[in-house]
Amino acid sequence: MAVSKKAVCKGDVFLITALLLLALGLFLWFTALPVRSGATAVVEIDGDEVARYELSRQTEERIVELGGAYRVQLRLAPGEIAFYHSGCPDQTCVRTGTLRTPGQVAVCLPARVSVRIVGEEPYDGMTG
Repeated sequence: MAVSKKAVCKGDVFLITALLLLALGLFLWFTALPVRSGATAVVEIDGDEVARYELSRQTEERIVELGGAYRVQLRLAPGEIAFYHSGCPDQTCVRTGTLRTPGQVAVCLPARVSVRIVGEEPYDGMTG
């Protein structure tokens, strides 16, 4: 008496589909969060603040030239900021991508430029 076994049954397909949908939902939730009204991009060169941009007030996309030896450029758009161009050799800053939410940071080490997003929301917990 031979018993046939299916490699994948209906329950397995349902579980895998549910997990994939959950993962997709979480991904979209965390990457497409709306910009908080107090989100501000702080740009620093050599540790000195050189500019602040209120992200919620940006109405159109524009390129901001920071200059310097590496000719760093930032792309400002409604609700976001990113390194657009840098003459640095590894381009890690450009590949970091778009910053939208408080706590996100991008740094170009050779040019000594950092961009971080700060918000007006109070801390919801303390560590340490």
